[in-house]
Amino acid sequence: MAFIDQQNDDKDFFAFHIKGNKSKPVFSPQQELILATKNFYSLCFIKKGETSFIINDERIQVGQHHLLLTSPSSKVNGASVIKSWDCEIYLIFFNIDFTFKLNFRKDFFDLTKKSLALNNSHIFSLSVQDATNLSNLFKQFIHYEKQGHDYVFRSQIIRCLTEVLVCEIARLANQNINKIPVVPSRKREILANFYLLLKQSFRREHKVQFYALELGITPKHLSVIIKEFTGKSAIELIQNVLVEEAKCLLRQGLSIGEIAKQLHFSDQSFFGKFFKRNVGISPKEFRQKPD
Repeated sequence: MAFIDQQNDDKDFFAFHIKGNKSKPVFSPQQELILATKNFYSLCFIKKGETSFIINDERIQVGQHHLLLTSPSSKVNGASVIKSWDCEIYLIFFNIDFTFKLNFRKDFFDLTKKSLALNNSHIFSLSVQDATNLSNLFKQFIHYEKQGHDYVFRSQIIRCLTEVLVCEIARLANQNINKIPVVPSRKREILANFYLLLKQSFRREHKVQFYALELGITPKHLSVIIKEFTGKSAIELIQNVLVEEAKCLLRQGLSIGEIAKQLHFSDQSFFGKFFKRNVGISPKEFRQKPD
């Protein structure tokens, strides 16, 4: 069985639960296309049995209680999956934007910067206890994902479970990465530092020039790196973060004037135009729209 919460090209997080059935494809053609053309990190946890994938033209075998972590430069061939009859796999694809949208503190990005800068794939062997804990988190996540949208607090529960799940995966990855020699990609290190700086500064600093200066490179160099790994320009990422924060503050009931002030727009009118240009509706219309 495999599932995806939404079927659209803009989604930045995909989760799958796969069980042994050699004749059934793991991914639909649409899912394979999305996963092949987007810059995703991936996480594969083998609960039991074994499976293999073709990653960068090399077949990788993964067994029970193993955790496979790949970077966007490691292209996973979705059509190449081979699984044993008894296998049970949890598989996640996400981009770096997704982790940024979650409610993580600065120290999360400090600790995971090395992982985000990886330029290849790694397989980790988990203890029985760690494997059990991770399996239980996935099981809860999938349970709530399957509930209908009329399930009270469904979206809040899924968001909280996602944050716990990502933190546990990050903990396990960093615990294992620190045991092996890792040479990070310089470009990915710049990208990770940019996201960390963006997390700290986006409310006040809206211009690419600020981030480039802080990182010690030119705005053009920063933009080229960001475009290469995310498919978006630097200004698009900055604006995306501002929009997500504005949506969050609107849901919390803050006045539009207060939100404009917190996000350091020159005035309420300028913020309103910015929001409508990026979202398609005004802040007032967004607030009135049902979840």
